[in-house]
Amino acid sequence: MTTPPLISSQRFLDPAKVADKAARFTVFIVNTEDVELRGRMYRILIDGHHNLAAARRRGVEPTWRGPTAKWARARAAEPPEVFERFLINNLTDSDWYYVDTGEVVPELLGAHRGQR
Repeated sequence: MTTPPLISSQRFLDPAKVADKAARFTVFIVNTEDVELRGRMYRILIDGHHNLAAARRRGVEPTWRGPTAKWARARAAEPPEVFERFLINNLTDSDWYYVDTGEVVPELLGAHRGQR
């Protein structure tokens, strides 16, 4: 089974925070979860954006973990289709994009871009 593409809606990274973590940390924890959105599987980067950037800067593999408890509670509280709409339409600071390439995921452009 192949790993779904890693996506995020958070592009902002504080360069000072990334540099500090890269210099001090030896373990870089990154929280993700596999989610189906509009009929396709994605791995969503939930938490650890700065940790992932710091790990990549150091040239080491981060420690991948599942969703945070807060995320799991939010997902369990809603029917799948409601949670899917929530994810598509409630972004951090960017449209959903592929973390490895920076390209926007056109299939996930939400209501803010004229889709529902």
